[in-house]
Amino acid sequence: MERRCADSQVKGVSTGTTILAATFDGGVVIGSDSRASMGGEYVSSKTINKVIQVHDRIFCCMAGSLADAQAVTKAAKFHLSFHSVQMETPPLVISAASVLKELCYKNKDELQAGFITAGWDRKKGPQVYVVSLGGMLISQPVTIGGSGSTYIYGYVDAKYKPNMSREECLQFATNVSSPPCRQKLSSQSLQRGSTMDGTGPEWLSEEVKTGTTIIAIEYDGGVVLGSDSRVSAGESVVNRVMNKLSLLHDKIYCALSGSAADAQTIAEMVNYQLDVHSIEIGEDPQVRSAATLVRNISYKYKEELSAHLIVAGWDRREGGQVFATLNGLLTRQPFAVGGSGSSYVYGFVDAEYRKGMSKEECQQFVVNTLALAMSRDGSSGGVAYLVTIDEHSTEEKVILGNDLPTFFDQ
Repeated sequence: MERRCADSQVKGVSTGTTILAATFDGGVVIGSDSRASMGGEYVSSKTINKVIQVHDRIFCCMAGSLADAQAVTKAAKFHLSFHSVQMETPPLVISAASVLKELCYKNKDELQAGFITAGWDRKKGPQVYVVSLGGMLISQPVTIGGSGSTYIYGYVDAKYKPNMSREECLQFATNVSSPPCRQKLSSQSLQRGSTMDGTGPEWLSEEVKTGTTIIAIEYDGGVVLGSDSRVSAGESVVNRVMNKLSLLHDKIYCALSGSAADAQTIAEMVNYQLDVHSIEIGEDPQVRSAATLVRNISYKYKEELSAHLIVAGWDRREGGQVFATLNGLLTRQPFAVGGSGSSYVYGFVDAEYRKGMSKEECQQFVVNTLALAMSRDGSSGGVAYLVTIDEHSTEEKVILGNDLPTFFDQ
C-alpha cells in the first residue's frame, strides 16, 4: 500500500471512468460513475463527482487526469460567469463547449483530460458536445467516453433513439452505466447523474484525427467540394457524420483533414480574419486571400500543426478557384484531393478528370471519387458531404451511404 501511494504521487490521479450524455425530447441527461484511480491500480476515491456544473443549465463530465480536468472546468466556469455578466444573458451551451475547446487546444501539450459538455439554452434547446484532448469540438445527440465505454458501444448504437422521453432517456443512461460497472474494474462504485456527463476511450485520451477523403474541383462558373464524414482516433470511430466542409466566407469553403483540432482552429482563425478583411475593403474577399491566410498560418506553425486544408470558392475577379495548402505550400489547381483516402483514388482522378466538365459532371466526379476512397480506406466512411458554389448560389447536399454509387467488387 505504501508503494502504491508513493507511485500515485508521481502518476497523479486519473479518472478511469465511464461517462455518458444523451439528448431527449426537450432536454439532456448527463452522467458518470464515481471512481477515481491512481496509476490505474490504487482507488483514491469511490464517490467522486465527475459531473461538474459550469453554469445554470450547463454541465460537463470529465475523464483523464482529474487534476487537469478540475483546473480546466474551474477556468471555464470563471469565463462563463464573466461572459454572462458582460452580455447580461445566460451563455449558450456552444459557448461553454467553445471555452473548454480553447482551453484544451491552447494547453494540449500539457493537459491529459477530455470533456463532454451538455445543457439547454433558449436558442437551440438541448445539446451535447464532445471536447477531446487535442481541443477538437463536435456535436452529437449521444456520446460515451472513458475506459468503460469500450464495453457499451454496441449497446448504445443499438438502443439509443432520438426524441426519447425524459423517463426513457434516464433509463437508457442507467442501463448504459451498469454493464461497465460490472465489467471494467476502474469504472465502478456509484453512478452519478444530473441529466449530464463526459470522457472517451481513445478520442478523449488521444488526439483526434480526421482520417478522411477530401476533394475540390473547378468547373466553368464555380466549384464543387466534397468530403466523407468519418472522424477517427486510432482504431475508434469518434463521429460518423461530421461535416468537414467548413464555411470561411459567403462563397468560400475549406475541406479539412489531419488533426481535427488543428484544422478546426485554422478554419476559425481564417473565418474571423476574412470577416475583418471584408469590412476593411468594403467587399467580399477573394478566394486567393482566404487560401493565403490558410497558407500563412500553416507555414508559421508547420512544426506544431498537423492539418491539410483545401480552399475553394468563387469571386467576381477569377470565378471558381481551388487551392491546395499542404504544409504552407500554396498552389492553384483545377482539382485537388487530400486525406488518408486520397492515395487510393489518385489514379482514378488523374484518368477521369477532363477540362470543361459541367456542374453536374463535376458533382458526379466528386461523388464517385469519395465512394471509391471510402470503400478502400479504413479511416474514411459515413456519408458524403457536397458543397457547390457559383455566382448565384451556394448549395449544400448530403448523400447517405446507401445512396453512394457502387463499383466492381461491391
